[in-house]
Amino acid sequence: MKIDDWRRKIDAIDTAMLHLLNLRTELALEVGRLKGQAGLVLRVPEREREILNRMKGLNPGPLNGKAIGKIYQVILDESIRTQVRNGYGIAGQTKGGRRGSKRRKLAAV
Repeated sequence: MKIDDWRRKIDAIDTAMLHLLNLRTELALEVGRLKGQAGLVLRVPEREREILNRMKGLNPGPLNGKAIGKIYQVILDESIRTQVRNGYGIAGQTKGGRRGSKRRKLAAV
């Protein structure tokens, strides 16, 4: 195959990933809505660690675990940001309604 053939394959995968990322975000918005109704905090560090560890464990490579962690941390951060932007709470909010003192810097990809 020629370079253009490989690029077309990459473009098709990028299109599929974009669709899946938006689908995942739609599901996260529903979770945020339900959390808002129940008065739960948006950010659950234990759940985020569970997701990161699960994805690193499923990873067959060639990306290493650190790369997968960075990618999924951005996905998680953007999910929370989208939930907040849609009015489902404050990312650092605690159950009592106070803002948490710890702020996470967004990982760059």
